[in-house]
Amino acid sequence: MTRPIKAKRRKTGGHQALRIAAWTTVPAGVFPAQAATGGGASGGWLGLLLALLVGVGFGWLVRGLRARRERGGLAQRLEECGADRQRQDEQLQAVRQDRDELAGQLQRQTVEFARQAHEDALTGLPNGRAFDEGFAHHFSRAKRHGQALCLMLLDLDHFRDINNNWSHAVGDEVLVEAARLLRSVCRTSDLPARLGGDGFAVILTDTDIEGGKRFGQRLHAAFASCRSWHSAEVGPNYVSVSAGLVQLGEEDQAPAQLRQRADRALYLAKHAGGARTSLG
Repeated sequence: MTRPIKAKRRKTGGHQALRIAAWTTVPAGVFPAQAATGGGASGGWLGLLLALLVGVGFGWLVRGLRARRERGGLAQRLEECGADRQRQDEQLQAVRQDRDELAGQLQRQTVEFARQAHEDALTGLPNGRAFDEGFAHHFSRAKRHGQALCLMLLDLDHFRDINNNWSHAVGDEVLVEAARLLRSVCRTSDLPARLGGDGFAVILTDTDIEGGKRFGQRLHAAFASCRSWHSAEVGPNYVSVSAGLVQLGEEDQAPAQLRQRADRALYLAKHAGGARTSLG
């Protein structure tokens, strides 16, 4: 079977060229063969395209799984970092707490050491060191502002006999009671102290010699009326005190001078029989 091929006219470069195709005898089986060949190529291209799509999809799947694993690993690392940070914060908090507790202990120890350094352990009164510091302060203040100031030094009468006759334990109780009586007749502005042994002292601020005499009278009355000198079955029922009283004067240029005058006055009181206050 033959198919006619018609001649076609087309424009080429502005000129009409006549392409004349003769009637050509084409075998009838060519076109079906070409169709069959074209169908096979299309199937091959479809398979290739499908394989490509499968490959691309598989690649996406692999990358997705890999990304998911990476995200999971990152989340785990973040969680571990968070846990480490929390542990570090807890450790830091514990260190800070220990530091604060240590600082508190050091502060309490400092306060306690300062108290012990300025307080008599037996009576609780300021000790000799605290007295010296307070005496220097009040002396300079009174001299600077022209204020009255009295100093009284005291000794318990026959205290050695108390220790020898009834024991040192009873003597300690007598000292504690004497300190309580001394504190009871003092004002808050005064400074009572235990200097050591049976020796005591009082700084009477803003007090002239007449005020010092009245203070001495109250002190002797408190000692005379006391009946609780000890807790033992036997012991002294009466304890007296000797005192030397002086007032700050123009001749006193240093605390030591005023204290020497008070010492001489105390000596006079003791050698006069005790239980009295002598003026210096």
